[in-house]
Amino acid sequence: MKNMIWLFMLPGDLVRSKRCLSVKQDGRLIRSSINMGFWGVITQMITPRHV
Repeated sequence: MKNMIWLFMLPGDLVRSKRCLSVKQDGRLIRSSINMGFWGVITQMITPRHV
């Protein structure tokens, strides 16, 4: 389970670390925004479109 959580948080953590932000420096907001965008795009690409 920890591996799944780590994988889910990975895109946001990578961006947060590249910007040298700690969690206390609003890193949670950046991480959650990046994760929502990244996984939203992945979900849209995987989900079949019904026309």
